[in-house]
Amino acid sequence: MSTESARSPSRGLVRARLITSLSVRPRSLGLVVAPGGCGKTTLLTQYADRVDGPVSWLRIEPADADPARVLARVDAARPEGHGGLLIVDDLHLVEGSPGESVLLERALALTGEGLGVLIGTRRVSPLILTRHEFSDSLVVDAEQLRFRTWEVERLLRDVYREPLPADDVAALARRLGGWAAGLKLYHLSTQGQPLPDRRRAVATLAVRSALSRDYLTRTVLAELAPDLHRFLVRTSVFEIVTAERCDRLLGGSDGQAALEELERRQAFTVSHDGGRSFTYHEVLRGHLTAVLTEELGEAGARAWHARAGRLLAEEGAALEAARCFARAQQWPEVHRLLDAAGSAVAVRGLDPWSDLLPAWFIAEDPWLVLADAQHRINEGQFAAAAPLLRRAEAMFGTGRGAARCRSLRADVTAWLPDAPHWRGHWSGWLRSATRRHPALVLGEAERLAGAEDVLVRATVSLLAGHVAEALRMLEPDTFADTDLVGLAGRLLRAAVAVARAEPQATAAVTAVGLAADRAGLPWLVRLARAVPALSGTEVDLKEAAAVAEECDRLGDQWGALLAAGCAALARSWQGGPEPEEAARLCDRARAVDGGVLAAWAQSLLALAAVRARVPDAEVEVRRAESTARAAGVPGARVLALAAAAPAGPGRSNALAAVHAAAEHAGMPRAVVAAWLTPEARPPAVASRPAPLTVRCFGGFQICLHGEPLNWTPLRPRARALARMLAMRAAPVHRDRLLDALWPDTDPVTATRTLHVALSSLRRFLDTHLPLGDRETLLHRDGDAYLLALPPDTWCDVDEFRRALGRAARRAATDPHTLDDLRAAVAAYTGELLPEDGPAEWVVAERETLRRQAADAAARLAEAALRGADGVEPAAAMAARCVEIDPCHDAGWRTLIAAHDLAGNAAAAAHARRRYADVLISLGLDPSVAGGVPAPVTADRRIPPPRSPRSGSVQDHTSSGQPA
Repeated sequence: MSTESARSPSRGLVRARLITSLSVRPRSLGLVVAPGGCGKTTLLTQYADRVDGPVSWLRIEPADADPARVLARVDAARPEGHGGLLIVDDLHLVEGSPGESVLLERALALTGEGLGVLIGTRRVSPLILTRHEFSDSLVVDAEQLRFRTWEVERLLRDVYREPLPADDVAALARRLGGWAAGLKLYHLSTQGQPLPDRRRAVATLAVRSALSRDYLTRTVLAELAPDLHRFLVRTSVFEIVTAERCDRLLGGSDGQAALEELERRQAFTVSHDGGRSFTYHEVLRGHLTAVLTEELGEAGARAWHARAGRLLAEEGAALEAARCFARAQQWPEVHRLLDAAGSAVAVRGLDPWSDLLPAWFIAEDPWLVLADAQHRINEGQFAAAAPLLRRAEAMFGTGRGAARCRSLRADVTAWLPDAPHWRGHWSGWLRSATRRHPALVLGEAERLAGAEDVLVRATVSLLAGHVAEALRMLEPDTFADTDLVGLAGRLLRAAVAVARAEPQATAAVTAVGLAADRAGLPWLVRLARAVPALSGTEVDLKEAAAVAEECDRLGDQWGALLAAGCAALARSWQGGPEPEEAARLCDRARAVDGGVLAAWAQSLLALAAVRARVPDAEVEVRRAESTARAAGVPGARVLALAAAAPAGPGRSNALAAVHAAAEHAGMPRAVVAAWLTPEARPPAVASRPAPLTVRCFGGFQICLHGEPLNWTPLRPRARALARMLAMRAAPVHRDRLLDALWPDTDPVTATRTLHVALSSLRRFLDTHLPLGDRETLLHRDGDAYLLALPPDTWCDVDEFRRALGRAARRAATDPHTLDDLRAAVAAYTGELLPEDGPAEWVVAERETLRRQAADAAARLAEAALRGADGVEPAAAMAARCVEIDPCHDAGWRTLIAAHDLAGNAAAAAHARRRYADVLISLGLDPSVAGGVPAPVTADRRIPPPRSPRSGSVQDHTSSGQPA
């Protein structure tokens, strides 16, 4: 099964990088070791779903400390056959007991018999460490489980369905340290709230909240002896914890033993250098800081931070000392230390300081202003960084700080539109090559140092289209460093590998993304997320589109251009892109003054116009060839010639010209062949989307020609009014609007406010959605109001309702009935208007549509299982059913039957466990409430549903029927 399977709230975000790395082969052992709440069990569950072969699961209980009991349970759980996998979770519950020893001995014996064993635990048992057989075992630890910023963004967007802007996502990931339980607790505490409130919760995020406090107390602090608890609280003032620091601060001599015990207990304490130094998890540090304040009082806690700051200053750790003094609010000491070690402040940007220092302090310190500018550069926000660099330079006046600002500003300004040419840095030569005639720039470029020279020359060769020359230079060992040049070079090589479908390409891109995250380069992390789109898979293409949108929101114009370019280039090898997509890419390239990239985009537009059969395609082809010649981009000219190759007479001569140009440009024949043999495409009129689209499932959005409207000028109630009208095709009476939006306001005031909201909504729609001679979209019909959409508008809710209506009117045997049901399920992309949370006016309709979508998916799954489609489509649609409605009885039964008939025993067993969990969560006993289905053999088909509408488990329980 692919690691890019569907994501569901009950199972969390599927992280392919972890599942790929967790490859437990027969005769081997794998360990997932991390503190509580890091996502161990979720990873084990997701990995089990993707294992080919039998999988058994053993969840350890405290009673398993009894050797006889645990041995019987292991033998009962042992998977049948060679090559199976046994998963043992929560091993730490029997740590140090006789049962642990027996269990591990038996696990070792099973690996010798050809099975794989995967263990989840909070602590590595000494028994494992002392066994030489496990010396090369695979280990996934807390650092690997930590959610990276882009994974937090996907979690909020795809799983919780409550996305946040990119800067808030970064702040949330930083303040929670990527802790899975912390992210879940944040979601629980903000679920259903409007976006401004969720953003405010990030801005004021306090780990001392009741939820996180209770969790940390139960899973970490409650297990510690009083002296170890006190040690942890008092030493939490240090970012890097060493035995010497602790002993000096506490006046003791047992710091090393205490730290080693905390690490052994996995009390959110880790060491990356063999026990010489340790770090506490950021969430735990925040919680301990709150405990310290409770124990010592505000003044006492500040004095304790100041004491630690003085020790660090004496040690020479100036920046860490400055952050201690910031917590102590001793601002003169902070200024003094920043002046002494200021050059190191700007290396990683403002992140280490933004949560500690007030805005006024940052604004008056030149090193922190420079750090702010560096933060913007790391985010790709060059236009925002330039004025900050100018301001910092003026604050420095003279000296090394001013010189650094001038040099950095020259490098950054060169990447802005219409900026003068600057070649005092390797990036300046690269920037010149993006404007025009990259081959000439390559000839003029001075020989740079080592990897910088290779990076510039390989990138410029690719810009010109000399793929063969670039491949010759991109040797695997050229970019070994983890600085900007090394990471950029590795990503460039990985991008070429992805385009060539090399086996290890995806792993290489993932490794660069993780390294860029550690190096504090978010713009490179985003680019690493977009590069896999060159493979052309739909999942990766969607991710590249999401990256481009994220870059647009952040002001990273170059990142948006490159992300969109990866997707458009990949689609050019598959019969695309759409003309609208290529035209937007042209606009992006011109906006940054990237003439070379604009030439490529113009050729992609020509190719798209020819394939979509737009009337003026020949004009676009001529424009593309002219642009490629003027910009000196032979590769883009090859693409333009490929687009112009006629399908009838004269094609052979045209192909000869294309191949001759490609050979001259150094382009592989496979790339050119993909451009010359596009997939069949419908005429342009049929392929273009509706000019106006309205989406209410999964989030509200109205787009005009593919561009979403910006609703921020409207007040929240006016926006809610628009959503309420958009989800209904019929007029909505005024009283219903008043009851929904102003339930606690007196009638006169509520009516006046409604009129104001209607007026502002009408002006907004008339301004942003011009309809020519048509009248306004917002109509009044007596005391009711209607959003009268034009006939060619596509609306997902209307499409869903129409498809279900057609299916209901057709006979059950009509083959078009299934097509209508498929259209309905496809239109349902998420719950109705999730941004409105539990608002009464949407809840009932949301539940109705959700249940209808789940029923449609269940009918499709049952039909697939009985028909000739096979069990795989049935399993996929049944999985979609229970994803939409986790309590859908018929969906679970069909899913289990499909897995049984496919012979996928592990998947069937897992589905049975999940179904039983659903029944138990509803207060039902699986053994009596209709029963979990027994295994289905190949000669047994799924029984017909018990009623025309199978419904959900909740339906059966409410009506008294067995589930």
